[in-house]
Parts: sequence; structure tokens; C-alpha cells
Amino acid sequence: MNKLVSDDHVLPRPVERLPEYANAKSRQALAERIVDAFSLSSASANAIANAVVDPSAVRKSIGDPIDPEVEKIAVPGGTLLGIRTMVWSRRITPDPRNPRTLPSRRHPFAVEPGTAGDDSKFRPVPEPRTAEGAPSQRAELVVDIESRHHLNWAAQQAASYVLAENDWRTSIASQGVMEAVWLVATTYEHSDGSAPVTAVTTAEGSSRITSVHDLLGVRSSDIPYDDSDAKFRTHIRKLNEALDRGATRDDLIALRCERVPALILVGFRPHLSGNTGFPTAIKSMVALRHVDPPKPWGEGSENESLADEVLDELYRRDIISATERDYYAGTCTRSEAKAAHLSDDPAVRAAQIVRLLTMPDDRVENAIRVAVTSQSTRKRITSKLANELATALILRAVADDPAKTDQVRRYMRYAFAKSVHRAPWQGTVRTIEQMVDGALVEVRQSIGDETIDEPGPNSLELSVRAAYALVVSGRLNADRGSANNAQPDRRTPGEVLDAMRRTVHGVHQLGQALQDYAAQRSIRAVDEDGLVKVLDDGTGELMVNDIYLRGEFPPPGKARAPRPGDTPVDRYHNRLGVLGTAVDALEKAFLDVVAVVGDDGRPLVESRGADPRSCSAWRDQLGKLNEELIVWGRTFKRIYGTAAAISARSDQVEDSFEDADDDADTSNGWDRSADVMDEQR
Repeated sequence: MNKLVSDDHVLPRPVERLPEYANAKSRQALAERIVDAFSLSSASANAIANAVVDPSAVRKSIGDPIDPEVEKIAVPGGTLLGIRTMVWSRRITPDPRNPRTLPSRRHPFAVEPGTAGDDSKFRPVPEPRTAEGAPSQRAELVVDIESRHHLNWAAQQAASYVLAENDWRTSIASQGVMEAVWLVATTYEHSDGSAPVTAVTTAEGSSRITSVHDLLGVRSSDIPYDDSDAKFRTHIRKLNEALDRGATRDDLIALRCERVPALILVGFRPHLSGNTGFPTAIKSMVALRHVDPPKPWGEGSENESLADEVLDELYRRDIISATERDYYAGTCTRSEAKAAHLSDDPAVRAAQIVRLLTMPDDRVENAIRVAVTSQSTRKRITSKLANELATALILRAVADDPAKTDQVRRYMRYAFAKSVHRAPWQGTVRTIEQMVDGALVEVRQSIGDETIDEPGPNSLELSVRAAYALVVSGRLNADRGSANNAQPDRRTPGEVLDAMRRTVHGVHQLGQALQDYAAQRSIRAVDEDGLVKVLDDGTGELMVNDIYLRGEFPPPGKARAPRPGDTPVDRYHNRLGVLGTAVDALEKAFLDVVAVVGDDGRPLVESRGADPRSCSAWRDQLGKLNEELIVWGRTFKRIYGTAAAISARSDQVEDSFEDADDDADTSNGWDRSADVMDEQR
């Protein structure tokens, strides 16, 4: 998961040949059955029959017209009757007055139609009503429009809004429409004297059908006026021929989009004591889904569900064992994990989970993609999502109250830096001491060699393990926002940890955090030699917190927080901090000069320049400082990155890896997965 994927992130749904468009006799037979069973007008019945993919099957499913077999949907005021079937996308139209667009409409009382741009060219399409003289319970609607141009304008306005705010095209192009849209026969009556037209229109699902029509290149407003059977049959035949000879990407999208599942509303039975009409019943049904829907799960619950599905998919693909699945899912006890030769240390488990879900391996990435898109076709498979899924599993080892756990969840998902996704490393069962020793070797090597930008896998594993200890204990937090927060450092926990693992001092502090957390004690601060710090007054040991860690391990070039002591080392670090602040101020002063612009809009310094004597003096001063800074850097490398220091520890680190491998090889529950992990790396 070390890179963002393209929009084609969902595994495409297979396609199949399209059935032929039903003949006129079959469609007419269904229309007659609909009229007999539900007392719809012939225009509405014909529109429904023309839209259905298999009229014969629907006619049989209705059964006896006196007591038809239909789906019953309870709504306030009565019961709606519906037929579930597949319909042709080119024979249905999205609602031109999509309720999503309601807040953005410009009404005539505010703007005279046709006087203020295209968005107010016509009046908004009014609410649908019952046909004049028809019973209010008849399952069909009438919409009054000025003209065909009015309908076309309204449809374009709705489509533009939907494609900008609720775009389903990427998902539908790959998967088609998977959830049924709700349809109602709707007649559009024109005030310009044109004959009325009837089309099956979405009561719910307008956004999906808008996306379908955009993918197919269909203008939705033309559908009520288009009845060319021959043209439609030719189109279906050409798509099937393209499939036989080798379909293009556009052909495959069309084959997925030409048909959609639907619930066609054909009747309404009001309560005996009520007088609710069909238009109101439709609004009630849509409102139950959009106005007063079930409360969303929330981000935490969503990620929990997705994480479980990811583990199941990894198991189905034989990437992890059943024992490992239970271990990562948190469904086994710590004693059971230990009996299976898996670590009962939650920090070790956390690092193994992070490595599993961030592993740059095609099999793992494909498994995650399949698992996630099986529940959400619009969720992108990114590094951020991998962090969130890992966090969901990691926190199953935490037994704090829900409020605190939710806070830890918000912080933990930012605790894994970009290097965790991009650089190679392992989730091992080595001891803290072994990891610290290995990380110290890496850091000293990177200090002594300018060509080494990434310290190495030991420091990465150490930082991921320490992330668990520091975040769960509340010693490292994410940005809490600007309200009532004086924290000037906006780095994520992952960025702070990444800065720590790149210094000798930071490696010692990460190791101390793990040791203290494992011993169930407050995490103590250590110095550059790994010795625990004491308070200035000598009354106790110094504990770390978020402010301390951010101040002690700033980003490169930034000043370290001032030290309260008065030892030579304290004064030395404080003066370095003052120097860093002065360099920042110098850069700001330079940029402030550049920011002064003249009447022509150009920086004055570009047109006027600066006194060459001053510039020469400044350059001399900066040159002297530059030479000294080079010497300082070389001295630091000589002291902290010496070859002697590296060689003194290298044999010990090699032994630590071998010891860890020996421990893993003697296990029963880890053998198979260790082989799989080795293959993946």
C-alpha cells in the first residue's frame, strides 16, 4: 500500500450477453396485466412494460390480477406495492427535480426566470401530483412542465449537481448498479400544448441512473420522447457482437450499465382510517431512506467491519493461517497466542499487523482491495485506509473505556509515517534490546554516510512498536485542532516517531518507552546515552509527554525546546536552539524583503536591488557561518557515526536476528506463516 491507486480500484464485475429487447406482443401482454391488477392508466402500464427486460417473467410473477403477487412496503399511511425486476437503463429516467438539488434552486420570488443566467432560465420543476380525476391512491404521478426544453434544462441542472456532489460513475463503470432503484410511472404534461409523455422515473436512485446515463452517453430528458424499438434492438445486437469478438473497455462498461435492478411501484393501499395519497406515500418512503435514515455506523465501526473482511480474505488466499487470523482479529486470549508461539506483547502484535497491511506485495494488496470493495465500491485503497484498518485491529488489544479508546483510535491512525509503507522492514519477535542495538547501528551508519537516507528496518520496526506504547499511554497525540490548543507543532505522531528513530537519542527513547510500557509504569525520559533523566531538583525521574517529545525531537533545522538545566551540555543545546530560531528568522526576513512589491506588481528588490556593499558583507558573514557549519556536521559524524562504533555492534546485531529466527523456527503456530512472509519479502 505504498502508493495511491487509480480510480479503477474495484475489481470489475464480469459481463454477459444482453437479452434481446422483448417483442411488442410480450410487452403489450404485460401492460394489460398491469392495468387489470393495479388499475394504472394504459400510458403508465405501457411505459413500465417497455422498460422491463423480461415482460413475460414479470407477467407470470404478478399472477392473479385480483390478488397479485407483489412486494409490500410499509410506509406511514399505508402500504406500497412493488415489483422487483431488471429494467433497461435507456427506458427509465432520473427525477429531473432530484431532492438533492433543493437547497441550490433559485425560485421565482427571488429571481425572475430567464433574467439571471442559465441556473434560473426556467422555474424549478414543481412537485409531482395525482392525475386529474384519478384516485389519489393510483400509483402514478403527473409533473407539470412548460415544454420539452423546460424538462431538458431541469434534467441538465440536476445531472450537473449530482455528478459534482454524488458521483457514482467510477463504481458503476466497474460494477454496474447493484442495489435496486425505485421507479414510478410519471407523466409529463406540457403547458405549451405539446402532447403529454410518460416515462418510468426514479423515486429513489436518481444519482445512480444519472451516472449510468452519463457513462452510456444518454441524454436523460430524451427518454420520455424516444420510442424507437428498431434503434434499441440494433444497439443491443452491436454490443453482443462486440462481446463475441473482444469487447473494448467502453463496450464492457455499456454491457454492465444497460440493465439495472429495480423496484417498480405499482400500487398503494392506504390505511382504512386514513386519506394518504400515493404522492405522499412516495415521499414518506424516500424520506425513511434519506431524511430519517438509520444512524450511520461511524468511521470506527466501518473500519472494524472492513478489517475483519480483510483478514478473512487474506485467510481465504492462504496468506495467513487460521491461527494468525484469530490472533490479528483479537479473538484469541494472550495465553492462547503464547501457546501457539505467537507474541503476547500487544506492541509486537501491533507491528506485525501494520507490516501485514502495509506490505508492498501484490497478493496482499489485491486481497485488501477485494475485501474493502466488497463492502464499499467508493472507498479508495490508500495508505491512509491501510493505517485505519491496522488501527482497528491493533486497538482490540486495548481494554480502556470506549471514550478513551476512541481518542486513541483517532491518534493511532496517524502514527505510521510514509517510511512504514515505502521502506522494507519486518515484524519480528525480537527483544527490545535486540531492536535497539540494531537501530543504533543503522543510525550511526546513516550519520556517518551521507548517501544513506533511510536508517533501516530495525529503526522502523522499533518506531512502529513504540507507537503503540506512546499513543495508547497518552504520551504522544495527534493534532487536536486550533481551538484552545497552544501546540505550535502540527506534526502527526508518525512524523514525530520518524524524527526520533533517525537519532541516537531518539532510538534510546523509543526503547525506553517500550520497556516502561511493558513494565506497566510511566514512560521515563532518557538522555543521549540512554540513561534515565531526573528532575532538576532531584526529587524524581523525568516523565515524557507529547510536548516533551515534540520539543526534544524537532524536525531537521528546527530548534529543540530549551533545557531548564545549567550544565555545559544544557547551555550548548540551548544555544543551538537559539541559532536554529535565528536562522528561521533570517529566512523570514529575507522572504519579507521579497514580498514588498512595487506599483507594477513586481518585487521591488528585483527592480531596485540592494546596496552591493551590504550584500557583500552579508555574503561574507554567511560564508563564514557556512564553513563552520560544515565542520560542525563533520565533527558530529565523527563522534556519533564512527566505524569503530558500528563494527563493535554489528556482530551482536547479526546474532540478534539469528536468535529471533531460531525462536520462530521452533514454533508450531508460526512456521507456515513465517515461510509465507519470507516469500513475500
